[in-house]
Amino acid sequence: MVRVVSGIGVELYRVSLELGDRVVLDTVSLSLAPGTHALLLGANGAGKTQLLKLCAGERWPRPDDDAWRVYRDGKERVLHLSDLLPRLALVSGERQDKYHRYEWNFSVARVVATGVHGVERPLLALTSAQHARVRRVLERLGLWRLRRRRFLTLSYGERRRVLLARALVSRPRLLLLDEAYNGLDGDSREWFNRELARLARTKMTIVLAVHRLEDAPSMFRQVWVLQAGRLVYDGSRAKAPTQWLATARSEFVAPAGRFARVPAHSVKKTFIRLRQVSLYRDYRPVIRALDWHIERGDHWAMVGANGSGKSTLLGCLYGAIPIALGGHIERSGHPPGSHIAQWRARVGLVSPELQTEYFDEISVGGLVVSGLHASVGLEVEPSATEWLLARRALKTVGLRVDMRRSVRTLSYGQRRLALFARALILAPEALLLDEPLTGLDSLFRTHIQSLLSALAQSGVQLVMAVHHSDDWVPEINRVLTIEKGIGRVSARRSSILLE
Repeated sequence: MVRVVSGIGVELYRVSLELGDRVVLDTVSLSLAPGTHALLLGANGAGKTQLLKLCAGERWPRPDDDAWRVYRDGKERVLHLSDLLPRLALVSGERQDKYHRYEWNFSVARVVATGVHGVERPLLALTSAQHARVRRVLERLGLWRLRRRRFLTLSYGERRRVLLARALVSRPRLLLLDEAYNGLDGDSREWFNRELARLARTKMTIVLAVHRLEDAPSMFRQVWVLQAGRLVYDGSRAKAPTQWLATARSEFVAPAGRFARVPAHSVKKTFIRLRQVSLYRDYRPVIRALDWHIERGDHWAMVGANGSGKSTLLGCLYGAIPIALGGHIERSGHPPGSHIAQWRARVGLVSPELQTEYFDEISVGGLVVSGLHASVGLEVEPSATEWLLARRALKTVGLRVDMRRSVRTLSYGQRRLALFARALILAPEALLLDEPLTGLDSLFRTHIQSLLSALAQSGVQLVMAVHHSDDWVPEINRVLTIEKGIGRVSARRSSILLE
């Protein structure tokens, strides 16, 4: 039985938003009726996240006599934001990263329970009825088996599901979802679409921001398109413009050869070898007795469900996660006893967890330069040479922003591009990539895929964990499938169906 609620509608008229000295939303006017469902589309940096934050009451518009923001219920009653907040939920990558940044490592059940009172930390006791509500949501969303797990020990996709559960336990009347599909495997995306369909029958108002239009179910018939902070389309999905999705590779400069440190090899040579490697997270086995060798000229995709251990294994390859007693890992040109920093100076890493670390006040240029030191942040100002290398790397990935701009003002996708530049500034021998295209619009996804292909052809080793089959690059010729802690090697990419 579906419990019917009254959705909350939103109206904005000539609303603008400034962050620092930048206008991120420019005279936006829109209307969303109670109980309807809208898609929010736009390129990286268009202002989607900031528009959702404004609707959620987390941002306040620029003061203006003829601008206003109004919330209405199904009976056309105007609601004050303070009355709405307990029934308004925003799920975003930025909120998810907050748990990592502040080390809020509560159990899954306690994280979800905070949604009952709309708080971020479990400070308030629950009644028996509220405990029962939390349990029902955990069971419905397939999270009951994880209820005692610590939040920060979960995979990125598992964390996203937990925060969706936290939002739903609050019984919101306005649900704002910022790239909610990020990090979800195929089964989880199907589950999420079923849950959205169920929520639609409750008459809940839902706004869903996406980069992959194919992810959004057909129930989302109203579409908003943002471009450089302006609303350029407000209408039906069938007639929505597609120009913002167009690919224009000519806009980018990809001098991949300048960044390749290793020439292509025709003779096979082992780059990394793992023997009987087991990995644990929070005293829990994740990878069991894995034998795996990565040879020069082979480029690997790692596939598996959320929580299968892909990110943990990439962390091991990078040298950030130790192996259990009895296992061995050999890295080419890195003899036993060598400092791990020497290895990290040869290998570039792009991952959601690393992206989370960069939230403090650091410039875009400083973030990129930190890749030369395998550090998070810098202790000294970059030199002129380092600044030049950073500018070249940013140009390669296509991110055109002021290098002295704060990373905190970038969109999620722009931060991901900055991380790619951080990895490339090393002129790496290998790239370890954890869901590397997550958060990128279609133009940048195509560009980064082309860049990765060029790097692979020049001799840079690729190992990438992926959920979407269309995120693969043509040079991927080997597959490691991880299931229940066991790794299985496939010789050809055609031998496995991702989803």
